[in-house]
Order: sequence, then structure tokens, then C-alpha cells
Amino acid sequence: MKPKESWIEETMNSLDGIGRATPDPTLLHPILQMNDFTQTQAIPAKRSFYWTIAAGIAILVSLNVLGALYYHHAPNLSQQAPAALATDYLSYLGPIKL
Repeated sequence: MKPKESWIEETMNSLDGIGRATPDPTLLHPILQMNDFTQTQAIPAKRSFYWTIAAGIAILVSLNVLGALYYHHAPNLSQQAPAALATDYLSYLGPIKL
């Protein structure tokens, strides 16, 4: 066997003697006596919650569709448009050369 394969075999064989851990009875008994673990109840969601989620999804879908339509029909800007925008927007700083 190769050294790597023997190492894997030794590691796998070392797990053979491992058993299940036993808890301390003084700690386990109070936990098992709690009623919270034995009686669980499902709490139904309110109908308004579902309507809110549906409205949010509808708004996101409509914004995505409108954004895609606008992007598809957006005019092609020239190479000088960003420079003109920066010059107009930051005009209070003085002349800017881009």
C-alpha cells in the first residue's frame, strides 16, 4: 500500500471503537421533562403577509421589465456626453478637463 492509502486506512480504523456519548442524568432529566419539546404547534401565517410578499414580487418584476424596456430603447450617447455631464454637474468647482 502507498503511504497515503495506509494513512487513510489507519484513520478509518481508528473510528471503530468510538461509541455513543452518554449524557449526565442530572442534566438530561430536566430537559426531557420540558413540555416545549413534546408539544409543538404550527402557527399559520396571516393572509396579509402573503399579499405583501406578492405585491413586493410584482413590483420587482414590473421594475425589471420597465428597466429592460428602457435599456433597450435608450439612445446611444456619444463619447463626449460623460465629460459634458461632469462639467455641468461640477460647474461650481471651475473648469474640469477630462
